[in-house]
Amino acid sequence: MLELKAYNLLGELNDEQDLLESFISDYKHTTYVGDAITEAADSYIPVYNSDVWKNAADIQEYIEEAIASGIAGVEGGDIDLIRIFQAGYYQYYSQSLYNNLDEMVYNHIVEEVNNYLNELDEMLISELDLDAIEEHIEDEAGDFDNNNQMSILDDIIEGTKELIDEQIEELEEEE
Repeated sequence: MLELKAYNLLGELNDEQDLLESFISDYKHTTYVGDAITEAADSYIPVYNSDVWKNAADIQEYIEEAIASGIAGVEGGDIDLIRIFQAGYYQYYSQSLYNNLDEMVYNHIVEEVNNYLNELDEMLISELDLDAIEEHIEDEAGDFDNNNQMSILDDIIEGTKELIDEQIEELEEEE
């Protein structure tokens, strides 16, 4: 079977891995990847004050980036530390999602393709050119554009299944 890729975690928050692992399945029916990233990052921001303060020191760099980029809402002089810290969480989660977009796409495709392969005979799987399949997925998932619609993943998965079917047909013709 095809192997999943490891994520490049920022490593400051414990729920980052969960966010990355569930992103595609949670948002594959939304329109654009960038919109899904925004929504996912926003949904992981802690709501309760005690939770916001809990890891604020760990994400100081991201809080500072949020202030510098203008998303922390400090321009009007109305300083609300909770909102500022929440903007830091948003910055953190957004950055993690963008940094791992290619890996998330790759892993989603591989999971779907592995499910498809599991339906085939083991002997047949052993004769497939898994390197070519993996290379195809790598080409499709590499430099994935956040302006793509999420539905393109279904097209890539179908194209990969067609590649597998073509390999099977070639193997059957050789026999």
